[in-house]
Amino acid sequence: MENKQAPIDLTLEKNYDSDFCGSIPLHLVNLVQPHGVLLTLEKGTLKIIQVSENVQEFLGVDVEALLGQPIARFLPEQQFTDIQAKVQKQVTEEKIPFSLTFQTAEKELALTALIHPKEEYVLIELEANAAPPAQHSFMALYQQIKYITSLLRKANTTHEVAQIAVEELKKLTGFDRVLAYQFDPQWNGIVIAQAKEEDMDDYMDLRFPASDVPKQSRELYFKNPYRLIPTRSYRPARLLPIINPLTQRFTDLSECNLRSVAGVHLEYLANLNIMASMSLPLIIDNKLWGLISCHHKQAMNPSYEIRSAMELLSGIVSAQLAAKEKEATIELKSRLRGIHAQLLEQLYNNQNFVDGLLNGPVSLQDLLNLSGAAVLYEGGIWTIGKTPSPQDLKEMMYWIRRNHGGNVFATDTLPHQYVRAKDFKEVASGLIVLQINAEQGEYILGFRPEVLQTVNWGGNPNQAIQMEPDGKSYHPRNSFATYQEVVKNTSLPWLAEELNAAEVLRSAVLEKIIKERY
Repeated sequence: MENKQAPIDLTLEKNYDSDFCGSIPLHLVNLVQPHGVLLTLEKGTLKIIQVSENVQEFLGVDVEALLGQPIARFLPEQQFTDIQAKVQKQVTEEKIPFSLTFQTAEKELALTALIHPKEEYVLIELEANAAPPAQHSFMALYQQIKYITSLLRKANTTHEVAQIAVEELKKLTGFDRVLAYQFDPQWNGIVIAQAKEEDMDDYMDLRFPASDVPKQSRELYFKNPYRLIPTRSYRPARLLPIINPLTQRFTDLSECNLRSVAGVHLEYLANLNIMASMSLPLIIDNKLWGLISCHHKQAMNPSYEIRSAMELLSGIVSAQLAAKEKEATIELKSRLRGIHAQLLEQLYNNQNFVDGLLNGPVSLQDLLNLSGAAVLYEGGIWTIGKTPSPQDLKEMMYWIRRNHGGNVFATDTLPHQYVRAKDFKEVASGLIVLQINAEQGEYILGFRPEVLQTVNWGGNPNQAIQMEPDGKSYHPRNSFATYQEVVKNTSLPWLAEELNAAEVLRSAVLEKIIKERY
C-alpha cells in the first residue's frame, strides 16, 4: 500500500545533513547587515575599539572619530550609567532592547540598542528607533497576542497549532508567506503549515534537505530569538579594524541580529523569488523542533515591536506544540497500558507463555502494531500473522545473535541492514527483537511490512549543493519544483512508547518463564 504523506520520522536512506555546510564558521564573518550599526567596546572602560564601516551614513560620524572614544561621550549620563549596570550584571542574556539617544555636535538620534556582554568585550547593536504605528502600540499588540494565544489553546493537534500560528502571524506582520517547518530525525525540514499570497509558490507538505539549514545555523537559533534579512540585496558592512584589538581574532557575532548572511543563502533567497525573510525557532525541551519561516517579495524591515511580538509568539507556539505532543503521547501510553494489562492476564492464565502472547482476545500484534510475530524458544518456532518462513527465521536468528546483543532491538529498514530480508521485505521491512536467551537463540520477533512512502522534496535534494570546479565555491539549487522520491524497503517507524512497551513486556515474559521453570 502506498502512503501519500510520508511521516515526519520516516528513516531516509541518504543523509542530507552536509558536513561541509555545517562546518562553515557563520559567527566569524566580520560583516554586518547595514540596517544597523555594531560597536565593540572594551569591557572595563567601555571605549569603542571596533565599529561597522557604515557609521557615517547611519550615525553621521566617521569611523576615526569613534575609535578609541568612550561611549559615554555620545550618550546622556543616565543612559551610560544604565549600560554600565547592564554590562556588570549581565542582564541582557534575553536580548531585551532599550532606547538610546546618540548625541553628536550636530544632532541627536533615537536608537534601539541590544547589548551583548562577552568575557573580554561588549557588543552593542544599534538600529533606528522609529515611532511605531498605532496598530503596533503596546496595547494593540498585547490584544492581538492574547487573541492568537486563545486560538492556539483551542487547537486539537500539532498541525492545527501550526496552521493557526502561520495564519495569524501572516495577518500580524504582513509577510507574503509564512511557513511552519518540523525537523525529521535527520534534520530535513517538512512544511506542516502554510499561509501565503495566491501568487506565491505552494510548499505545503514538501521536505527540504538538512543542508538548507545546516548544523551551524541550527545551533545559532539557540543564541538568537530570530534571524532577520530585511533585503537580500544589501551590501555588507565590515567591522573596522578587521581584527579585534583585544582578542587578535575576528569578533564573535553569534548573538548579533545584525550578523551578515553567507552569500550562498542570499542566492537561496533569490532562487525562492523572495527579497526579505525572517525565521524564528520552535524549541521544545531544549531541542530545535522546527522553524517559523516568513518570506516577502519586497524588502521588509519589521519594527522592534513586531519582532518582539513574533519572538513572544514563537515561544507560545512552542509551548502549545509541546502540550499537544504530550497529550498524544499520554493517550498512546494509556492505550498501550490497557493492552499490556490484558496481555499480562493472558500470560499468567496460560501454562505456556507463548499462548499468552499469541493466542487470545489481544496479542503481541495489538501491543506493538505488528503484521506478524514469531517466538523462537527451546528449539521450537510459533508464529502469528504474516512472517518469514521458518528457515528464514532461523537464519535471521543467527544474524541477530552476531549483530545485536541488547534486550530490545528495532529497525524500520531491515533490508538495508540484513540483505537476506529483501527476499521477504513485504512482510518484514520492520523488525523488533525481544531477547529471551541470546546464547540459546531464543527471541520474540515482531514484524512490520514494507510501506512505500512518497517523499515530496522542495527541489532535488541530491542537487541541494552545487560545487564549483575549484572545490571551494558552491551554490544552492536553483529549482524548488516538487521532486518525488519513493522510499522502499522501509516500514512504519517504531515509536518510543512502543519500544518502552516492548521492554516492559520482555521483563514480564522473563518473569513468567522463571516461574514456569522453578
